[in-house]
Amino acid sequence: MYPYRFVCLVVALLSFTACKPDPLDKALRGELSPDESNLTIVAYCQSCHIHRALNPNEHLTYIRTLYERVPYTATTECRACHLVPEDTWGRKQRKTIFPSDVVKNHYTAHEKRFLREHPDLAKGSK
Repeated sequence: MYPYRFVCLVVALLSFTACKPDPLDKALRGELSPDESNLTIVAYCQSCHIHRALNPNEHLTYIRTLYERVPYTATTECRACHLVPEDTWGRKQRKTIFPSDVVKNHYTAHEKRFLREHPDLAKGSK
């Protein structure tokens, strides 16, 4: 009888650890501080072989010059331009909001949501 209790305990503990929230999801929802959020998102981006050598400071400085409107021109957060949406089956797909997408107004809902979370950017104070 004792081995069954042990197995049940192990299964219960594993199920609790499986439900641990993903830090990337927290970072993209803005639940972490901007610095923690940026570190988490950069670590995720650098896990891809294409972005392994990404220097976040140089990237942010350069990329802001390519956009024509707030929040992209004034933000200090990666999540303004980078999204990782999850589909129905839990698979994540990296998405980048490129300047051409901004010109075509493809992500206006994201922009409005981001500016609601950061009213100081809407005023252009940064």
